Amino acid sequence: MVEQSFAYEIRENEICILRCFSSSAVVKIPQMLEGLPVTEISAYAFAEEMEDEPEWDNSLPCICGTKLEELYLPETIRKLGRYIFYNCLKLQKLSLYSNLAYIGAGAFTGCENLSQLELHWMEGNSCLREILQDLKQKVTVDCYKAYENTKKGTKINAKGPIFRLVFPEFYEEAVENTPARIISTQTHGMGIQYRNAFRNTQVIFSEYDRLFEMGKYNIDLINLIEIVVARCHYSYELEMGAKLEYIKWLSEHLKTCARFFVEQEDWEELRWLAEEFVTDAAQMEVLLEVAKSQKSPEGISMLMDVKRQRFPSTKKSFHL
Repeated sequence: MVEQSFAYEIRENEICILRCFSSSAVVKIPQMLEGLPVTEISAYAFAEEMEDEPEWDNSLPCICGTKLEELYLPETIRKLGRYIFYNCLKLQKLSLYSNLAYIGAGAFTGCENLSQLELHWMEGNSCLREILQDLKQKVTVDCYKAYENTKKGTKINAKGPIFRLVFPEFYEEAVENTPARIISTQTHGMGIQYRNAFRNTQVIFSEYDRLFEMGKYNIDLINLIEIVVARCHYSYELEMGAKLEYIKWLSEHLKTCARFFVEQEDWEELRWLAEEFVTDAAQMEVLLEVAKSQKSPEGISMLMDVKRQRFPSTKKSFHL
C-alpha cells in the first residue's frame, strides 16, 4: 500500500503544496486537505533543492529530483510554481486537467524524459500547447473527456482516450553572426510545426494532419508509425482525405509497424492492427510472420485467436 503525505500552506482558504513525501515514485495529489481545495503547487516543489525548505517531520522520503517518475494532478489545481520540476530527470508521465490556469517560468527545465501527457479535457482554454512548447522531446498526449457530476465532482471518462496525438521532437541551435555580433536561435525538426497546430489554445486537427505530407520525408520512421497509428486508432475529427493518406502509408509499412509493436510488446496496438486495420487474410499473415520471426509467443497466440475469429478457414466438402 502506497503511503504519502504533504507539506503545505493554507492561503486564503486554499491549499498550496510545498513538498510531497511518499513510499512510491508515483505521486497522486489529492483534491482536498483539511477540507480545503488543493489549488496550487509551489515553486521548486519537486526539485532536488528549493529556496526555503519547509520544516516537516516525516518518516517518508521526499519525492523530488530523480525520485519522481509519475505525477497525477486533480482538477482543483490551477497553478504550478516556477521550476516546479527542475531536473526531474526520471519524470516520465504527467496527468492533469486542461483548465490549469498558470504555469511558472522554467517549470519543465530538465524534464528530458517526460514523454507521456494524460490530459483530461474540460471546457474553456487549454494548457496543452503551453506545456508542449516547453518539451522539446517526443511527447504522446492521451486526451480523455472529463464530464460533470454535480454531486461527486468532475469524473473521468473511463472508456479510453478520445484522441491520441504524437508530437515529434525539435531542437534549438544558437547561431552566432560574428561580424554583426548577433546570436540568433534556429529551430530544427518538425516537432515545432506540430506544436503550432493550435488556435486559441485548441488543437486544430486538420492542420495537424496536413503536416503528414511533409513529415513523411522529414520525420524518422518510428515517430511516423506512432503518429499514423495514433490518428487511425483514435480518429477524432479525422477528415476522410487525411484518413486515406494515413491508411495508404500504414498499409505500405505494415510489416515494419508490426515489428515495432512486437519489439515494444505493445499488444494493445498490435491487436488493433489485427482486429480493426487489416482487411484480408494476407495482411493478417504478415502480422503473424513478424510475430513468429520475433519469437513472440504472446504475439503469436493473440494473432492466431484474432485470425480464427476474423478469417476462419473453410473446409472443403465433397458431394457424391
